Amino acid sequence: MKPSQYKRLKHHLICLLLLGGISPAFARASDTDSLIVASDLVRVKNIVDLHVKPDGSEFAYAVRGIVADTTKYAGFRYETIWYVNNTASTGKADPQKVEQKFTQILYSPDGRRWAVGKGSDKRSQLFLFPSDGREPQQLTKLEQGLGTVRFSPDGSKVLLSSSFTLGELVKSKDFNPAGQVPAWSTEKPADSYNASLLAGPAQEDRDGGLAEIIAYLKHDEQQGIAKVTNKLQFQTENSTTGEIHFTHWYILDLAANTAPVPLTQGFRSYSGAEFLGNNKVLLSVETENDLHPDRVTSTDLVLFDLSTKKKQVILGDSIHRFQVAAISASGKWVAVNRGRQNSLTVGELFIYDTQNWKGNRLAVDRSLSNIRFSADEKSVYFIASDRGGRTINRADVKTGDIRALSSVEEGIGDYWVNGQEAFYTKTTFANPSELYRADADFKNSTVITAINSGWLSGKNIGLAQKSSFRNEKGLEVDYWLLKPANYQTDKRYPLLVEIHGGPASMFGPADASMWHEYQYFRARGYAVLFSNPRGSSGYGESFLKANFKDWGPGPSRDVLKAVDLSLATGVVDSAQLFITGGSYGAYLTTWILAHDSRFCAASSQRGVYDLHVFFGSANVWPMLKRYFDGFPWEKGMRDALLAQSPTTYAEKIKTPLLIFHGEQDNRTGPVQSDFLYKQLKYLGRDTEYVRHPGADHEITRSGDVGQRLDQLLRTYEFFERYRH
Repeated sequence: MKPSQYKRLKHHLICLLLLGGISPAFARASDTDSLIVASDLVRVKNIVDLHVKPDGSEFAYAVRGIVADTTKYAGFRYETIWYVNNTASTGKADPQKVEQKFTQILYSPDGRRWAVGKGSDKRSQLFLFPSDGREPQQLTKLEQGLGTVRFSPDGSKVLLSSSFTLGELVKSKDFNPAGQVPAWSTEKPADSYNASLLAGPAQEDRDGGLAEIIAYLKHDEQQGIAKVTNKLQFQTENSTTGEIHFTHWYILDLAANTAPVPLTQGFRSYSGAEFLGNNKVLLSVETENDLHPDRVTSTDLVLFDLSTKKKQVILGDSIHRFQVAAISASGKWVAVNRGRQNSLTVGELFIYDTQNWKGNRLAVDRSLSNIRFSADEKSVYFIASDRGGRTINRADVKTGDIRALSSVEEGIGDYWVNGQEAFYTKTTFANPSELYRADADFKNSTVITAINSGWLSGKNIGLAQKSSFRNEKGLEVDYWLLKPANYQTDKRYPLLVEIHGGPASMFGPADASMWHEYQYFRARGYAVLFSNPRGSSGYGESFLKANFKDWGPGPSRDVLKAVDLSLATGVVDSAQLFITGGSYGAYLTTWILAHDSRFCAASSQRGVYDLHVFFGSANVWPMLKRYFDGFPWEKGMRDALLAQSPTTYAEKIKTPLLIFHGEQDNRTGPVQSDFLYKQLKYLGRDTEYVRHPGADHEITRSGDVGQRLDQLLRTYEFFERYRH
């Protein structure tokens, strides 16, 4: 056999192994065993979008999964496929698979089916997608491609968004017909009145005059030889950029069959647009002032009359960010989210009467999402992040009375509801994602997909048990204990403590991202403990603020209290404790290691360990102001940040530690792990450092699948070195 043939065969076999076609070589279980194995990661699917025809006769949903990528070693890629189904079908009828060039299926209020997909120019465009079998018809040819789509209540018009860089916007005939430059400074040194934006073309020549040298340097930037930025916020999730981006909107008259017409203009970004009736539009736009967009923290709500072309600021105070959450069909009611950027608040939802623009705040001390009005406009539905779950709720528009329609023991995702029935996605400890059908109260539900339940039917899945305690602040802290597979009451088992990131995040039945990891370690004989210490989301504003200027001591007490209570159950071997966490969870993991020696081994991923360095290493540096009320150079802040940094106490860390970081992670910055690893290595501690090339902060949720498997298995292997 030729070497090239051997490599191809070897690669094919590896893909089969990881996809479950052959029992994986690294799995301890036999091929008849029903426990979760590492390769099951590639079998987990999630429903990521749902749309239903207004009369409820058809629904469309998107399923995101993982498939083998034979172009690279042990390769995989994510694949999102749309399906449509007739709701009259009984049971789990086979849905119609939609061509993959379409990235979204939509329904306008008049019942027509639409799609967003790749046009002839390879950019996203709007298509009419008939349900009678005719070929989809491309309606737009937007130069920058299509972002968001919003239909008018009668389905006769549609709003379409596009994204532009500053350079593109300066030259845009649609959104900057006068050829102006921003009134605010681009903050380029010595560039008075932003004159460089209007500079005419010049012949590039490194040996020429200044204009030719400038043209030469600009070409260097275009070719990737240099990156130049004058932005304060220049770090993206996995790279850096000097570009400023703006969102603008077109309006398209579907009945007139004309080209899209620009609706917005100027050097501010319009983050949202919704029809208010058929002839008015509500726009959310960055507050107009003399500040660079990176420094604008508020948005205004502007009413635009399509007939008169008049604009009116409805809501705006230069403090809050106002965003339309939902509009009732007649336009009588508008739900508006009001929040403050970089603040420790859960946000607020107001219901406004558009006749007088008087609003009432909905009394919910939770973060809310997926806001929708009922068809009769008497109620408003919303999803609330609540105590580890995500619940669907209904509030009376006039009285504000709220009724929860689902339990905190599950996570409701996307949904659609009318007066008779509801469709919704759900995550549970037993299944990471399925689509359900129920009555209008979300009762009497029936599962109508089998994206996971099919392969899970033969699996031994554990259900975590919830408990709670009150900490010294009087806050109720929830925690869950997942017993190991094949648990026996007369035995004691190793415990893996998992800590979530954020810190404004939460673990619980609504979190599908950790489903496989929990079940994997359970299958390997570990009990798994996860909790929501102070500072977590889902418990209200006071709980959220409870770790203000206290990232380490207070939250660690909550985690360790959950450990103590788990030990008291008799399930856990107190001599075999392990701990892991990612992002803020990695911070808290290492803080605990520096202050508690009970753990046999630990793993920290993509963490923050030096808060003083955090300002420069991370693209989320405003968190320092939010959580510690200042920045490193301000009076007293250096000492405060160092006092809360695990690196300050590195000498006290004696627990063996495995450190992970993605090399393209700008959320926290790999320099954080570099710093901690060097400290521990110099001190002679048992530590190992794993860098994943090309990976960013989302590695364990949506990153390269091979690297996700690598991180999972390396963590398990490292812990096994110290398990006894």
